[in-house]
Amino acid sequence: MVWKSSVVAEPGSGPAPMKDEELEGYADRLFRRLDNCAWAGPDPYDGMTSPLSALAVHPLLRQALLQTVKRSPVDLRPWLGIRPLRTATAFGLGATACSRLSGSPLWHGRAQRLGRWTADRQLSGRYAGLWRYEFDVQTRWGYYPASVPNVIATTFCADGCLDAGTLDGEAVETLAAALLEHLFNGRHFVYTPTTKALIHNANLMGAALATRVAHLEGVSRPLASRLLDAARSSVSATVAAQRPDGSWPYGTSPNLGWVDGFHTGYVLMRLEAAARGLDLDLDVAVSTGARYYFDHLFHGSLPRYYADERPRLVSPGRRDPNNDATAVRTASWAAERGYVPRGFAEDVLAAVVDGIPGCGRIPQRQPSAMMRHPARLSPRWSLTPFLDALTALCVARRNG
Repeated sequence: MVWKSSVVAEPGSGPAPMKDEELEGYADRLFRRLDNCAWAGPDPYDGMTSPLSALAVHPLLRQALLQTVKRSPVDLRPWLGIRPLRTATAFGLGATACSRLSGSPLWHGRAQRLGRWTADRQLSGRYAGLWRYEFDVQTRWGYYPASVPNVIATTFCADGCLDAGTLDGEAVETLAAALLEHLFNGRHFVYTPTTKALIHNANLMGAALATRVAHLEGVSRPLASRLLDAARSSVSATVAAQRPDGSWPYGTSPNLGWVDGFHTGYVLMRLEAAARGLDLDLDVAVSTGARYYFDHLFHGSLPRYYADERPRLVSPGRRDPNNDATAVRTASWAAERGYVPRGFAEDVLAAVVDGIPGCGRIPQRQPSAMMRHPARLSPRWSLTPFLDALTALCVARRNG
């Protein structure tokens, strides 16, 4: 299904298309950059790793500390005692990215190395089988400490291990049981075991992972059946919440009604994956959601952060690297399914490529303030998502 969007640029209207070897060269450059920093770096949400967090005993104080570190134009981390982080999430997503090119011995070895590291970070004890963030987080809808797993980290890490083939049967069985015990509340998948809100991208990540695990050899039939039932219930909850215009809010609570780009991209890709695993016909929900995404969350081929954001608010200084990376990734997914014109994913990449550290087409003697911003140097939030997007686009191009 291809439609003519009012905001999608004509394919080929930007710079000359990149060659396959240029795309893979960008991916290789990003991987080497991550390896050179030992996959450690700043994170937009690492504010609570500061020793000052011990004084933030109230939710408002915790959120103020986190948001101050995240939004400050000056990097406050050295003064607040915040050290570079290595996250299992970055390793898991990196394993998925590398596995797409595993026909090459070099990329196969990289996927194996990252997959083994991710598998080693699977939790034991009370939450055995799941994964967590390495920092406390306070959001407007809840608080979850680093000791508690979450469905986002679990999905990226589990997918990475499964893509790389580094989870044994016992670990898979433990993961399956933990998904149901700790991250499914009887109706939908929750962000963490301690939260109740229906967050659509998190819910569908859980549903897509549950369907994937249910179809793995070695998972018992009763457990697989329960996983599939949980996934059906979760998918139904999010499909029912789709708005008439095709969009999904971030969550169902009154204060979670905004629509943004990268969460919408997650919803679309995970909804389709879950529907495929459940053998459900959700083409209408996916296609109308994709139409909304490309009509309202892009200005030409430049991704918007919020729906219908004015063009002046999508200037380079306000770019979010995760949103940009997810836009390239989602455009590649959409191109393979005929939701966008051929060449559009390359145009999206061309629009944001100068924001990828070390990959821009315009040589810079001195990095701009945008390129020095910690969010751009974050393995979890920027570098690995771009690596994932680049390898996905490589595969999409090979598939025609």
